[in-house]
Amino acid sequence: MMTVASVGTLVACLLIVGLAVLFSINVDNIVAYIGEQNELVVFLDLDAPAEYPAVFEQELRSVSGLGEIVYISRDDAMKSVVDKYLEGDAGLMDGVDSSFLPDSFRVKITAPDQLDTLMQSVGRMDYVDRVEAPTELTKTLVNIRRMVNTFGGGIIAALVVVSMVIITNTIRASVFTRRKEIGIMKYVGATNTFIRIPFIVEGIFLGLIAALTAFFITWGGYDLFAGMVSRESSSWLAIVTSHIVPFSDLSAILLSCFLVSGVTVGAFGSAFSMRGYLKV
Repeated sequence: MMTVASVGTLVACLLIVGLAVLFSINVDNIVAYIGEQNELVVFLDLDAPAEYPAVFEQELRSVSGLGEIVYISRDDAMKSVVDKYLEGDAGLMDGVDSSFLPDSFRVKITAPDQLDTLMQSVGRMDYVDRVEAPTELTKTLVNIRRMVNTFGGGIIAALVVVSMVIITNTIRASVFTRRKEIGIMKYVGATNTFIRIPFIVEGIFLGLIAALTAFFITWGGYDLFAGMVSRESSSWLAIVTSHIVPFSDLSAILLSCFLVSGVTVGAFGSAFSMRGYLKV
């Protein structure tokens, strides 16, 4: 029963910490995705040469922190205005020249935390009239992402400490039930190392079982949740959660962490928990 309790406690603690890590990673990834949907809108001067937009686009592609670039010509801008505001009255614009509208570019931001620097860099380029961007929204998302990383890390660290305390106490209780066996072995001349080795091996074995159990439970729960979300195709939530990190991208790291944690806690927990019973 104490063996089952030790494995169960270790599994529960690994699950809690693992799920906290996965939650933190996915929230960070989703917030980053939302932030990358923000765009810079760059308007060129009306007197910019006709061939300059192609040159300017190449300059934009050389700027780090910018993603997809869409060029909007004056004619495209005119058509957009007509479609959006005039609808069935497009004839009102017959004969109107599009020369009063500027060429522009819509540029995705891949580094939202560098928005101010990007706006300044682009604004200093030749023939740029102005640069617009949702600065307040972007800064809010950057702050949210920073808070998620900070608080997520703090919560995970706290869970690790609590888990270690719980696991150590459970293993200590398990060793306590065998205190008479340890005492008898000491009385017949067994060395401390000889007594410790079986407990350490048992701790490693139980740690492996707990780590694998926690990993497969996490895997199944993660895939189940991702599948439930993916079926909500009509919801805006599905658009955001479609950027949940695939478990296959995290499985190797998570399994390694579980195995190392399980084996280490099992071995050292057993070794240290029996120190008081070796003095007879």
